[in-house]
Amino acid sequence: MARLGRRRHRQRPSFGAGQARLVPPPARVAAVLAAALTLSLPLAALPSPAFATVAGEVVVDAAPRAVPRATQILDAGTSGFLWAQEGDDRLLWTDYASGTTTALEQRLDAPLAYDIDTGYFTHAASFKTGYYGDGSDTVALYSAADGRVALLKGAGTSGGTGVVPLPEGATYQGTFGDTVLTSTDAADGNPNAYQLWRVQDGGQAAQTAVTGLPDSAANIQVEDGDARSVILRYDTGADGDGYSHWGLVDLSTGVLSALPDRVDADNGWEVSGFRLSADSVVRVRSGRSKADVYDRADLSAAPRTFDTSSLSYQATYGIVGDKLLGVEPVSPGDNLYRGQPLWALSSDGTDTSMAKVMDPAAHQIVQAPDGSVLVAGADTYVERGELDWGVYRIVKGADGSVTRSRVTAVAPMPATVNGLALGSGVLTTAGNSTLYEPSTVEGAYRSTWLATGTTPGVVTSSVDALVNGRDGNELLADGTGRHGRVDSTESGLTMLYANGATGWGPTLDTGDDSPQLKGLSGRYAIVDGASSGQQYVAEFPVDGTAPKVLQKRDRVAAAVWGDTLWSGTATGSTITATGLPSGSAGESFTTRNGCTPADLQAVGRWVYWTCEDFGGVSRGAGVYDRTTKKTSTAPQGGVLLGDGYFVQHLAGTGATGGLTLFDLHGGLPSSGAYTDLPSRKVADWTEIGKDKGRIGTDWTVDRFGGGVAYTDTEQRVHVVPAGFAASALTSIDSTVTANTASWSGTWWLSKPAAAWQVAVRDTAGTTVRTLSGADARGLLKAAWDGKDSAGRLVSNGTYTWTLTARPADGKGAALTRSGSLTVTAGAAAPRDYAGNDGVGDLVTLSSSGTLTVQRGTGKGTLGSKVSGNSWPTSAKSVPYGDLDGDRCNDILVRLSSGALRAYHPACGKAPTPTTRYTSLGTSGWNQYDVLTSTGDVTKDGRPDLIARNTATGTVYLYKGTSTGTLSARVKLYADWKTYKKVVGAGDLNGDGIGDLLVQDKANNLYRYNGTGKGTFGARVKVFSAWGGSYNAVVGVGDITGDGKADLVSRDTGGNVWRNSGNGKGSFGGRTKIASGWQGYKSVA
Repeated sequence: MARLGRRRHRQRPSFGAGQARLVPPPARVAAVLAAALTLSLPLAALPSPAFATVAGEVVVDAAPRAVPRATQILDAGTSGFLWAQEGDDRLLWTDYASGTTTALEQRLDAPLAYDIDTGYFTHAASFKTGYYGDGSDTVALYSAADGRVALLKGAGTSGGTGVVPLPEGATYQGTFGDTVLTSTDAADGNPNAYQLWRVQDGGQAAQTAVTGLPDSAANIQVEDGDARSVILRYDTGADGDGYSHWGLVDLSTGVLSALPDRVDADNGWEVSGFRLSADSVVRVRSGRSKADVYDRADLSAAPRTFDTSSLSYQATYGIVGDKLLGVEPVSPGDNLYRGQPLWALSSDGTDTSMAKVMDPAAHQIVQAPDGSVLVAGADTYVERGELDWGVYRIVKGADGSVTRSRVTAVAPMPATVNGLALGSGVLTTAGNSTLYEPSTVEGAYRSTWLATGTTPGVVTSSVDALVNGRDGNELLADGTGRHGRVDSTESGLTMLYANGATGWGPTLDTGDDSPQLKGLSGRYAIVDGASSGQQYVAEFPVDGTAPKVLQKRDRVAAAVWGDTLWSGTATGSTITATGLPSGSAGESFTTRNGCTPADLQAVGRWVYWTCEDFGGVSRGAGVYDRTTKKTSTAPQGGVLLGDGYFVQHLAGTGATGGLTLFDLHGGLPSSGAYTDLPSRKVADWTEIGKDKGRIGTDWTVDRFGGGVAYTDTEQRVHVVPAGFAASALTSIDSTVTANTASWSGTWWLSKPAAAWQVAVRDTAGTTVRTLSGADARGLLKAAWDGKDSAGRLVSNGTYTWTLTARPADGKGAALTRSGSLTVTAGAAAPRDYAGNDGVGDLVTLSSSGTLTVQRGTGKGTLGSKVSGNSWPTSAKSVPYGDLDGDRCNDILVRLSSGALRAYHPACGKAPTPTTRYTSLGTSGWNQYDVLTSTGDVTKDGRPDLIARNTATGTVYLYKGTSTGTLSARVKLYADWKTYKKVVGAGDLNGDGIGDLLVQDKANNLYRYNGTGKGTFGARVKVFSAWGGSYNAVVGVGDITGDGKADLVSRDTGGNVWRNSGNGKGSFGGRTKIASGWQGYKSVA
C-alpha cells in the first residue's frame, strides 16, 4: 500500500498490485497526440452511475466524509498540473490561471481507493517520480502493452511532442520535461544503465546515454527530477559503506555528478534523501533532524541549514523562496485523519523558526518549475464538519513570506453510511461524516425530513449527535423522530437519539451486560440480553421521565407495534398479542407448520414470523393477517415488514439480486403461497452493490406509512414509495391526562398526519379553545392549560375534547378521538359556591340567621348543603362572582346599617360574619331595593352589580374592578318602578354576556340582553302571565348540567320551581324541585 505522499522513497511500493496502470488500447496511443477527450467540469460533482428512478422516489445526497478526499498530484507544470483523486479513475489537468479542469481521454484501470484508517492508498496511480511527467506541461502516458510513451501538452487539447517507442529490454523510468528516462537491466535484473530519449524534429526519438554512474552502482532508483535534472539514488555494493549515494543527471548532457551526500565520510546513514526545486537542492538529514538547502547553480557553496526536529522523519519537504516547507503524514494513532499543518521554516544560519501556512494539509508537496509548490489542503481549519478542501499554489510573496491561493476545489468524498433508519418520513443515517476519531467517534448522525404529502421531496435536514465508536451497524426508528442503535453504550446502556438533537437521548439501564435493542415502536422497546438469554420489555416515555423496564422474561421471539406486544414461546407455535403497559391479553394465532418462531415483526394489520432451529437452519416463515385471521408462507432471511408489504433482499449478481417488494395490501393469496403475491423489483444489485444488503445499515423500510430506503454505491439514499396507498391513519397508542385545571393528550400514529386540531367545548357545546398543529410525524401531542381563546381561565365544570387529524398523504379518513374532562381549579363558574363542579347553587337565609348554600346537582335538582351561622336576619345576600380573583365566588352582604361588604369564603364554604371581607361602602346602600349580579356585562372578565333606587326606580351599574372593589355607579335607566322584580339571570343566550330578566306588575317576563358595553338592548318578552305567585326569582346559573343558565323560583306556598334555560334567551316549562321553603327569609 502507498501512503499519501510523493517524496517518500524508502516506503514507496513497486508498481503493481494496489496501483493503477493506464489502459489505453495500443492502437490509440498515437491518436492521443491528435486529441484527448476533454471534459471541462467542476469537480464539486463527480460523474455518478445513472440509476433510474421511479415516480415519487426521493434521492438524498450523500453527506461529506469527515476525512477529505485523497488526491495525488502527478505533475506540476508551467501552466497547470496533472492530478488524480480518490473515487475517480480519471486523469485531470487543471489550468493555473482559470482553474478549469479537463479530464484526459485515458483513464486509470480503476478508481483511486484510499484507506482512511491507515492513511494509505489501497489502489493508486503510480507513485514513481515522473511516471506521468515532471517539471513541465508535458504529460507522459506510458503504455506497457506496446512499449510506447505518448507525450501530450497538458490535457492534450493542443497536441503533443510525439511518441517515444521503447526498445526491447528497456524499462520506463519516467519523463522529465520532454525527456523520457529508461533503464536496462544487468544480469541480476536490476537496472545498471540509464538512457535519455528525446523526440527530434523529424518525429524520431534520439537516445543519450547517462554517464558518470560508478561501475559498482546497484539498486539504482529515480528519487526526484524536473525538466533540467534527475536525481538518482544508488548503492555501491562491496565498494561502499553500505549506505546510499546520490547523483544529479544533467538532462541536456546525460552526465551524472555526485551530490554532497556525506556530511561526514564516516556517517553515511545521516543523509536520507535529496529534493529539487527551481533554484535549490535540498539535502534531508533525517538522522540528524536537519535539512540543508544548496544553491542549485553552485553546489560547492555552503548550504543554509534548517533544524527540522519539530517534524518527524516521515515529513516531506519543498522550497518556496528562502523558506523550507514541511508537512507530516496523517497520524491515525493520534486521531489525525484529516491531515496535518503545513509549516514554513525560516533559518538565519543559527536558529530555525516556524510559521503555519495551512492547516490541515495533505502529505504531498510538489515543486513547480517557477519555484512555487502545490499542496492539497483546507483554507480554514474546522474541528468538525466539512473541510474547504482544494489544491493550493504556494508562492513567494513580495515581502519574502509565502502566500497561498486556491487553484481548484476538491469535492468531498461521500460519507459511508453505517446505519440507516426511516420512520414517519424521517430518515436517519449514521456515517463517517463531521468527525472521525474511530477509537471514540466514527462520525455523526444526520436527519432528513422527507415531505409526507403528495409531492415528494426533502423538507429539511440536520447534523445531529456524534456516532460513538462502539455503536453497531443496525439502526432502528421508533416512528416519532427517535432512533436507536442495536448495541449498547460503553456503559451498557440502551439509548435512543432524537432526530435533530446533538446530544444524547434517554438511556435505559437493564442491568444486562450485553443488551441489544431488537424492537422499537413509539415509546416501547424490546431489548435482548445477547449473552444472558433475558429479554426486557421497556418504555421510553416522551414526557422526559426516565425509561423503565416493564417486564423481564426469558428471551422469545417478540415484536412491538404501538401498545401491542407480540410474543412467541420458547416451545410451541403460538404467537400472542398483549397490551402495554398493562399486559392485558389480546388475540393469538399459530404458525402454519407448527414451528417455533425465532423472530417476529409486526406492522398494523400484519405479523411476520420466521422459524429457525438451534443451528440456524430455516424451518419456515409466514405472514398473519389480523383482519382475515389467515396466514400465508413468506420468504426467510433478509426480510422487513412494512405497511401493507414486505421486502426481501437477495444477495448475488443474478436477476433476483437486490430488493424485491411483495404487495400485501390487497390481502393474502388464497393459495397461501407468498409467491402468488404481486411483487416488483425495488432496487437491483447493481444499484446497492453486490456485497451490500444489511438490514438497518444498507437498507430499511418505513413501517409508519412509508416506503423503502437503500443506499447506492455512491452512498446516496434512495427512498422509494411502496406504490400503493398506506393504511388509514389511526392511533396505535395513546395517553390522555386530565388534571384539575389542565389536560394533555398524546397519540402515537400509524403514519404522518398533516393539519390537526383539538377542540375543547363546554357543556353547552360552545368551543372555548382550539389547539392545532400543522404536522405530526408519528407523535401528536396536545396540551390545554385550562384557558379559553382569550387567555382566561375557563369556569369549573365538565368539558369535552375532540381530536381531528388529517392524514398527510391525503389517503383515507381523518383520525378522530374524543373524551371528557372536569375542570375543578379553573375560574369559578356562575353561582357555583360548593363543589367546584360548575353547577349553580342557591343561597338561602333562614329565620335563625343561617346562610346556606343549596348545592345544585347538575341534574336539575338541589342536593347537599353548606351553611354559615350567626347572620342577622336583616342581612341581604347577593350571590356575586369572583371579585378578588381567588377563583372562589364571593357573596355581597348588605347590612341593616346600609353598609355593603364583599365576603370571600373559601371554595366550598358558606360565609359567616367573621369570614374575610372587603368593605364596599359603610352606608348608603339601603337606598336600593334591588341588588343583583348578572355576571359580566362589560366583557372585562369581572362580575358587575345592578342596583335599583327604591324611591326613583333609577337603575345603576357598578362595575367590578381589578382591585376587588366596585367602580362609581353609572346610570342605566331612569325609572324601572313598573317592574316588581329585576333579576340578574346570567348569560341566557350563549354570547358570554350577562342578561337581565324583569317582571312587570302584569306578570309579563321580559329579557334585556347585555351588549358587552355595560348596557342592555331592547327588551324582549319571554312569558306572559308568568310568576304571579312567585316571591323570589333567581338566575341560578346552570343546575341541569347542559351548560345553559336556568331559572329557579319560590312561590308563596314555599314550593321551588325550575325553568330550564334553552340557551337562546328563553326557558322551558316549570318543574317542581323542592317544597317547604316558605320558612326562608330570602332565596338568592
